[in-house]
Amino acid sequence: MLAGRAIFLIAFLALWQAAVAYGFADPAFVSSPTSIVEAFWKLVEDGDLAPNLLTTLVEIMISFALSVVLGIASALVLDRSDWLNRILSPFLTAFNSMPRIALGPLFILWFGIGIASKVVLAVSLGYFIMLLSTLGGLKNVDRDLLLMSRLFGASELRLFRDVRLPWALPSIFAGLRLTLIYCSGGAVIGEMIAAQSGLGLLVQSFSGRFDVASVMALILVVAFLVMALTALMDWVERRLLEWSKGSTDVPG
Repeated sequence: MLAGRAIFLIAFLALWQAAVAYGFADPAFVSSPTSIVEAFWKLVEDGDLAPNLLTTLVEIMISFALSVVLGIASALVLDRSDWLNRILSPFLTAFNSMPRIALGPLFILWFGIGIASKVVLAVSLGYFIMLLSTLGGLKNVDRDLLLMSRLFGASELRLFRDVRLPWALPSIFAGLRLTLIYCSGGAVIGEMIAAQSGLGLLVQSFSGRFDVASVMALILVVAFLVMALTALMDWVERRLLEWSKGSTDVPG
């Protein structure tokens, strides 16, 4: 698997480099891999990358944490109250359908050009994903298993700990991955609208100078950052799913 991925990546980069070198792709619009690497090292040497990367990473992690906490907490409340779920469902659908990116300038106006506005924009994207994935996982628990557990005298707390939560974990982790991606995109897009620092600000700056190589280098930095965070999440998921497999027996 790893060897196959490496071969594919090398072949892709070679074809990309050749396409630019032999004029099949216009370097004014698509930079070659070597030009992107050179632009990346220039960002590192000039000291532009590290502080802006840190700003974006802080925004992503804060917005991700808030989206996860608020989304899971809201899902738990709505799962416990069908009445409240029916009342709020149309409003949640309406809010979720709003074009949050179009609201970005308003968030900048309301919360300033600092980190707060980027976090709010990212949370507005990530919260609903976390809410819906968690709620869906909790609602899809095997009803026969719940009934059998209650017949054996399991308390609601134990039902949640030993049945509902382990059963919902795959759906929750699917939501976590999407939430991370959307929070990352929201933070960078917010920085592109207006910011004091961040990778999105650099992208906007280099785009204005038509520096395609630097723009593509920054896009790849964001992509690799999200890949690294997702890999860490996958590792945590494997550990938790190992626990959940031993926790879905009927509690008595």
